[in-house]
Amino acid sequence: MKSDRVTVTLTEEMVVNYEKIFGKQKSLPPSFPMLFYQFIPLPWEYGGAPIHRKQLCFCQKKLVIGETYRCEVTLDRKVKRGKNSFYTQSLIGYDYMGEECFRCVSELAIRLP
Repeated sequence: MKSDRVTVTLTEEMVVNYEKIFGKQKSLPPSFPMLFYQFIPLPWEYGGAPIHRKQLCFCQKKLVIGETYRCEVTLDRKVKRGKNSFYTQSLIGYDYMGEECFRCVSELAIRLP
């Protein structure tokens, strides 16, 4: 399953807000695109509050303020074990040429009611 592709422009305000929390950055960390989730509606529901277990982020290109990325989230895996569900999903961002710029893979756990 996959979300719609959404355009997200990396703004100076996003970086300033990030730096208010984590301090001044020499360069943006590979995990920075995780902030883009707030702009991407997911076509699936978790059935409970997700707990973030793990994440791996890879940037093939340097993140640039003012750059617009075309982002989508794919649901790579969903497994149900008893009262728990486990999701693996990937946030992928492409530049205007369609080349992959970053990929953030998240593992989530949900305790079902």
